[in-house]
Amino acid sequence: MKLKSINTALVLSAIILFAAVGCKKQTETIALATDNAALFEAQSTAIVDNADVTYNDAVILGGSEIDAFYAENDGLTEAYAMVETDMDNAGFKRSDNHYFSCIKNLNLTDTQAMKLRRALRAYEECKAGDIKAHREAYAKLVLRAENARKDLLAQLRNGKITKAQFEEGMVKLRKEFETGLRYIKASYAKTLRACYYKFMSATKEILTERQWKAFVECYR
Repeated sequence: MKLKSINTALVLSAIILFAAVGCKKQTETIALATDNAALFEAQSTAIVDNADVTYNDAVILGGSEIDAFYAENDGLTEAYAMVETDMDNAGFKRSDNHYFSCIKNLNLTDTQAMKLRRALRAYEECKAGDIKAHREAYAKLVLRAENARKDLLAQLRNGKITKAQFEEGMVKLRKEFETGLRYIKASYAKTLRACYYKFMSATKEILTERQWKAFVECYR
């Protein structure tokens, strides 16, 4: 009877120990998953923040007696201007696009490449309306600025204003162009950022943990 009690106690101890070990492993697994999720959030947010800052930075080019005011790529960044066809032409094959130059080195499987194409299509559709509206607003801004620049230039050549007055007018016009461009960007930044975040999340789901780590190192 005493031996039976001892055996029962040993069995109970073993069960308790096994349960404790299992609970610890489960806790560690949950903690690891939480850490990975937090790391991904930090990495993806950093990438998206960088794209957002770059987009909202209104870099004005041109603006002289011979050049019109303009912003590269209609004021859109590479990250926001990406479309599905970039995977076939200048992007994926020749790696002119930074995103694809980083993706190309990951040796994607055919399945991953197919999923990435679908993600790109979804990204393109997500932002299509805002990209179109952005470009239309930008085209109107450029036209207004160019008409104003040509008017100043005509006044200069006809002797109605001095060179100093022309330069003063161009400085004012540049500020107006920058203000207009910043307004356009602010109007569409929220949607473009949200679509880009979804695309980065899709990219993370498509890549393995090793590939994602390599991608972040390359792309950030």
